[in-house]
Amino acid sequence: MTSPKINQPNKTNKARGLSLLLAFPVVVACLALLPLLAPPVWSQVPQLPVVPGPISMFFLNNWGTPVGPGESNLKAGPLEIHPFVGGTETYDDNIYRSYGGKPKEADWVSTISPGMQLRLPLQQHSFQLDYRADVNLFAKNTETNFVNQNAAAAVNLAFAGGLNIIVSDSFSDAVIPRLGKEVQGLSGVFDPFRASPYDSNNFTTRAIYRFLDRWSAEVRYINYDFRYKHYYDEAGTYNQNSFGGSVYYKLTPRTDAVLDYTYSIMDYKTSNSYDNKNHSAYIGLSFDPTAKLRGYLKLGVAEWIYDQDLPTGKTLTTFSVLSALTWEVSPYTVLTLTANRLLLPDRQTNALYTFTNVSLGYRHFLTSYEKVNLNANVGYGTLKFDQPTEDADNVLKTRDDKRIYGGAGIEYLLQPWLSFNLGYMYIRNCSNFINYDFTENKIFLNAKFAL
Repeated sequence: MTSPKINQPNKTNKARGLSLLLAFPVVVACLALLPLLAPPVWSQVPQLPVVPGPISMFFLNNWGTPVGPGESNLKAGPLEIHPFVGGTETYDDNIYRSYGGKPKEADWVSTISPGMQLRLPLQQHSFQLDYRADVNLFAKNTETNFVNQNAAAAVNLAFAGGLNIIVSDSFSDAVIPRLGKEVQGLSGVFDPFRASPYDSNNFTTRAIYRFLDRWSAEVRYINYDFRYKHYYDEAGTYNQNSFGGSVYYKLTPRTDAVLDYTYSIMDYKTSNSYDNKNHSAYIGLSFDPTAKLRGYLKLGVAEWIYDQDLPTGKTLTTFSVLSALTWEVSPYTVLTLTANRLLLPDRQTNALYTFTNVSLGYRHFLTSYEKVNLNANVGYGTLKFDQPTEDADNVLKTRDDKRIYGGAGIEYLLQPWLSFNLGYMYIRNCSNFINYDFTENKIFLNAKFAL
């Protein structure tokens, strides 16, 4: 998943977070008037995109059911209202992941996750608004408390003749948490374990056209803007523009062949040393979301070309994989396989690395009592950096990480709108860098209310 720095929010950050919270009810009130514009006609609403961003703290931390909208009976005309809230209590035996070779620091972490989703179908078109906050409170290390907020909107326009246009925008006001306890007398830029608050915005436009029964084509544009809030973190602030397209051919009623290409331009704010242009091209298969086997498998090539020469050269090319497959083995058992290999920049150093990860997930609903399901997850991944960076001991070397992780849990669906999840997770990250060599154990209990 992805990458160090502050935690006690300053007054500006508090005001910014409060304004987001206060603005949301206003948006809800405005949307409540929209049902007057059209009769209640159902259509499929697009899922809002996951913000792409670089990965430095990689791999999933929780494979259970995410806190999100459910099947709501709350409506104002055709407007669906999906409130949700989750609460998670976690015991973590290594909250800072032994960063810098420091001793383990154990703590209890309480996470409160309120949010709301609004869906509005208008004839064949649809609109969607989302808001979510994650409030993380540490029992002992209160200086590590942080709040993440995300607000998003999406419009899906479906025209007669097979043309779909999807426009979405997602804004995050978030924090990369502290990497260690506060050091007496050190703050701001001088704090080696500081948290790093940031804003990010992901704007996406996609146009999909279906033609000649078996064919469809897609063009897309994405602008991703990532900005640290503190001037001393701005070396990692950047803007990325991506242009791409895909062509699909229906091989069977539930399987498409896909050809995909993306071109991106990355511009860093404070220096052009890491500015780059990158290409990725894939060929693969896409499986119908309603089939027993669903998802996608893409094989291809990724290439990064820097504007300036770096110590290891100007260009890096690698074999790339993008895949996420779900197999419904039976009405009670589901397997999930993900395998990815791609090039990504590190948020802390901007150095490029090859990210590889394979994971297998399992979920089984008890035949005797379908409200209870067992889930498990196991995975292996690597980070291989392309150029040397400085470790905590001031030694310049090329970072190489290998990680194994896994866990298990049990989920109880007490009601369609209320569920509980008890789980355990283990991570062992082996790294030649002092900063990233750690073992972590987590036990968590989650409750979710979602309409």
